[in-house]
Amino acid sequence: MKVENKDPVKVDNFSKIEKSLRSLKSYGPCSYAILENDDGSYIQVAGGRVTCVLELREKKQDRQLRAYLSVPRVCYTGEQTLMFGAGQVKMQPDEILFIDDVVAAFKAFFEKTPFPLNIKWREMSHIFAAPLLP
Repeated sequence: MKVENKDPVKVDNFSKIEKSLRSLKSYGPCSYAILENDDGSYIQVAGGRVTCVLELREKKQDRQLRAYLSVPRVCYTGEQTLMFGAGQVKMQPDEILFIDDVVAAFKAFFEKTPFPLNIKWREMSHIFAAPLLP
């Protein structure tokens, strides 16, 4: 597992992952984390506490997905921008997750079990396939 500004660590127990996730903040030097599995797929989060954006890379299917909720947990509408240690990401209100959602998704990824039913996945591969602007 890789957490911003910390050395990567190999984890064999989910409690260490959960502790790292719960220490994330939406600002400052500890605002994202990535967990990769053996085939190169990964799950990553930016932000923390009540402002998280969660993405999943499925290596075998060559897909990038973003988590969203059927019922947004925030009361505002329109696109938001999350600024964190690795940059910024634009997201819709239904893509803002709380840390409990993130912990549950990371646990499912770590244990190779189905994701929680309240978390849906939106295809984002087109963003990464687009050519970079000069």
